[in-house]
Amino acid sequence: MAQRRLEEEIDRVLQGRAPEYADLVNLRYARMVIDESLRLYPPAWAFSRQALSDDELSGFHLPRGWLAFIIAYVLQRLPAFWEDPDAFDPDRFLPERSAARPKFVYVPFGAGPRQCIGNHFALIEAHLIVATLAQRYRLHLVPQHKVEPWALITLRPRFGMPMVIERRTATTNSGS
Repeated sequence: MAQRRLEEEIDRVLQGRAPEYADLVNLRYARMVIDESLRLYPPAWAFSRQALSDDELSGFHLPRGWLAFIIAYVLQRLPAFWEDPDAFDPDRFLPERSAARPKFVYVPFGAGPRQCIGNHFALIEAHLIVATLAQRYRLHLVPQHKVEPWALITLRPRFGMPMVIERRTATTNSGS
């Protein structure tokens, strides 16, 4: 179970202290959890790019000025690139499982020269937040709550994400 593996890694690496930037390199599974969350629910769920010159893509002529829409939400769920694409599987970001994957099929922050300028900061921030929260709490979605993606400028849950918050106890933190 992803939650248990995340907690075990955090407990082993942090040993009860608050996470710091230097810890992130050792919180590999936590980063894979974040990457998998961004794969399934990319905040920048769609973006466009304009052809700077005539081009061809898979036999289709793309004239200069043509506007292409990249739908990351769909791209990051294509069975051709993602085994069991709707499942939450952080291990798909293990180096051995992602090495052969084409570079631009995972684009939660866009890609190329117009990639989100804050992507590295956002990932560091998310990594520290996940480590901090998972070290102290377990979050459980309120039973029977309907989760439905809502594609506005960014992707968000239409009905929010109400959670039951459970404090992790000292015995939980020690791995029992």
